[in-house]
This record gives sequence, structure tokens and C-alpha cells, in this order.
Amino acid sequence: MQDVIVKPAARHKIKSMKRFELIVRYRKFLTPMHNEKMASIILIGFILLLSMECKSQENPLEPPVSYTKMKLPDGSNYFGQVESGELNGIGSIITKSGAANTGYFQDGEYLADFIATPPWHMIAIDYLLDTSYLLETFEIELKIHTEISDSLYLYIAPIGGGQINGQSYYGGIQTHCGGYNSIRKNENYGEFSEIGRAMIFSRWGDRRVEALKQAAGGKCESSGYEGDFISVRNGINWGKGTYTISLVKTKETVVLDSVLHTFVEMRVFDHKQKKLFVCGSLAFPGTDLILDPRQFIFFELYLKRVNVNMLSSAKFTCGNIRINGKPVNIPFAATNYDKGFPKFASATYENGNFSVEIGKPIYGDVLELEDIFYEILKEDD
Repeated sequence: MQDVIVKPAARHKIKSMKRFELIVRYRKFLTPMHNEKMASIILIGFILLLSMECKSQENPLEPPVSYTKMKLPDGSNYFGQVESGELNGIGSIITKSGAANTGYFQDGEYLADFIATPPWHMIAIDYLLDTSYLLETFEIELKIHTEISDSLYLYIAPIGGGQINGQSYYGGIQTHCGGYNSIRKNENYGEFSEIGRAMIFSRWGDRRVEALKQAAGGKCESSGYEGDFISVRNGINWGKGTYTISLVKTKETVVLDSVLHTFVEMRVFDHKQKKLFVCGSLAFPGTDLILDPRQFIFFELYLKRVNVNMLSSAKFTCGNIRINGKPVNIPFAATNYDKGFPKFASATYENGNFSVEIGKPIYGDVLELEDIFYEILKEDD
């Protein structure tokens, strides 16, 4: 349990109880269904850390894995997995010239490049609004500062996760997308059609065609491979530029399971073309729609395996968040990264905007939980 709660730069001691309390608090944000259990587990780990001198010598055949940032004798920097002081596992070496190589290490030797198996959430931003809102419109501005190649299967999800009346949703844009013309008996009907670069809006907990409305020229999907979900998609030839992605409560309704549902439409406004694109609509239970304060943004590589050393850096800004036409306060925000992959992204927060970079090893002083790295970007007192 030691490396579950210890900052890499100081993994052999706890610097303060405040840090411990912050980690327990953030774990609650990440897994609200397991708050008490995880807090207890972390507390046990904390107690064990305080009594490290009572531990027996570690088993060299089952060495614990820690994550460390260190300077190597040749002046290059390393961040990654370490066992018994040796570079073992997944890591990155960045030379003094800035050249980087990421892969697998054993006994201090570089074995092979890291091949990322999709899906890879390169970065997720978990943030809180100042309160829940009665939803009319929810807008977030996306600035794409770098041209994105068609060879990259990238999902940019500024509306990457949230709940409306307890119903989870997510949405954004993709480099490659597609879908079906219709749904029959809760199954996709007809041939799958690729539509290239596109918008996508999905929600969990349903398979019925009655719970969605396709936009003109749009596609849909009803599937169960990630749990029951429905989705609407539509083409938009996006690229470098500025876009406003919005969820809009409509006046259209439908009765599902004897409950009146209201359709919410996803739209994307291209500021360069000064043109509005409509993705489609999904039905949410109720007529008064409550937007939950907890929200996510994520950047994901999907479908194709990729040698991470072949990736290129790309930069984005997500921000200017407005609900019902008014700016909102964000009291808490944090990034998280899957520890089963190298850390190939970072984010900062300033003046209502998240600045995101993906595609290269970016290592600072990160915090750790069992399965993730994370960084606190903002936390109001």
C-alpha cells in the first residue's frame, strides 16, 4: 500500500496530514460509491507508512513497484516504474537535448517501445461546478491549436461526462466516426456507414430508438458492448480552430416507461465558418433537467494500436464554460492518468480555461492512487 498514497519525489515519508486528507478527499471524488472503503484502505496504508521501521526486508523476488522521477548519470531524466532502485517496467527517458523515448525497461536497460492498446484515456479532467443547475444550455469552448492528422484516431470530449437528472452522458468530436441509419427492436439496423470526422453524443441506460432523434444526415447506434447505451452522430469536418460545443434543452418530449422525458440536443458552432452543426438529441427523464456539478473532459485514442514514440504533440484549450448563458465558477479540478500507460499528457487551469497538451511524455510531480496518477489543478478553500 505504500506507493498508493506517496508522492514520487518523497515516497519514503508523508510530508503532512494535509496531503493525506487531500488524497482521501480526491479518492472520494473519483469513486463515490466506495468512499468509506477506500478511505479506510488509504488510512491503513498511512498507518503502515508510519511504521515502516517495523517491516521486514522486502522479498527480492516480488519487489514492490514505485513511480519515480530521477536524473540519470548521463544527465537525462527518467520518469516511470522502479523496482528495488532499478529502472524496471514502463518509463520514459528524456535526454538533455529534449529527445524522448518511452518503453519497457528491465534491470536498467531499455527493452522495447511502448505500444498503446486502445482505448487509451490519455488524460481526464475531473472538475466540479459551484452548484447543480436547472439546465437550459450548457456550453464549453474548444480551441484546437494543432492540426490533427487523419491517421490518429482521437476522441476529444469537452463534454466528456456528467449527469442530467441522474442519467450519465458524454460527447465531443472524433477524427473517425460512423453509425447506422436506424434502430429496430433495440438493435442497430442496416449497414454501418463511416462519416469521417464527426460529432458524437451518447448516454447510458437505454437501447430504444424512441430515446433519440437523429439530425438531418445523422447516424445513430444502440449497443451493449460498454453497457447499454444509445448515441447520435453527425459529420463535421473539424480541424484547427475554435468551436463551441453545447447541450440545449429542447421543447420535444417523449414518454418512456410511463415517465415523461425531455430531449437534449448537442450542437457544435464553428467560429471560423460561423456555422452551427447539429449532432442530434437524446431523451432524459423529467421536464425540469438538473445538471450535476461533477463534470469531465477527456482525450482518448481509440481503435488502433500505436507506438507512443511516433506520436506528435498537440495542444488544446477547453474553457469559457457557460450555463444558461452565464459563466460559472469551478471550485475544484484535477487531472488523472491511467498508470497502465505512460504519462503522455498534461493540463493546467487558469482564468476559467484548461490548457491541455497530449502526445509526448510530460512529467511533473504527480500524486498516486492505486490505478492512476493525478494532479490537483484547482482547489478553493
